[in-house]
Amino acid sequence: MPRWSFILLCGLTTLLLVGSGCRSLLLDENATRIAPEYELENPLIVSFVDREWIMDAVSDELDNYFRIYREERIRLVDNILTEGWIETHPQIGATALEPWRRDSMPGFERTHATLQTIRRFAKVRVIPNADSYLLDVKVYKELEDLPEPEHSTVSSRVLRHDSSVDIDNEEQPIIQPNRGWIPMGRDFSLEQHILRNIRGAIEKHCQKQ
Repeated sequence: MPRWSFILLCGLTTLLLVGSGCRSLLLDENATRIAPEYELENPLIVSFVDREWIMDAVSDELDNYFRIYREERIRLVDNILTEGWIETHPQIGATALEPWRRDSMPGFERTHATLQTIRRFAKVRVIPNADSYLLDVKVYKELEDLPEPEHSTVSSRVLRHDSSVDIDNEEQPIIQPNRGWIPMGRDFSLEQHILRNIRGAIEKHCQKQ
């Protein structure tokens, strides 16, 4: 490793230790959890407001972190409100050197995105439920899966002999992997942040009515 790279890495690590605390460098999935007494339910029950307004509120909040991929608005069909949903494009996680971006929460998540290549994407469902909505927010994390370590001197064309023998089995379903990325579960801290902001926007809207 070049000397300047080593110095830069040491300086960045020091800043992370001071700003986030030593515990944030422990790559523990439980660190993404919110304290139970402050955790919102997910799906979250929110007030019944205008269906166009609630979809706009959700879309505006997600737009702070991701680019919207596709959206299905709530519609009234045969006097029944259909489910609304929004999906986003994957977004490479913000690092400690990008404080203006908000998709990586402070602490563990931002440290992890700094030391590893992480991406996230969101799927949100807005489900009409009698006199309220169920707001289901899911943010998924994925880790980049490189074919070989970066800066490795070993060619990727070297044959490997440690793979298992393929066995033909017609009963096994064909699963198409998401090539290049390894699923890591959900980012609960960002889900909670999004839910809190949307709930706050709804409360302000209701107070004005």
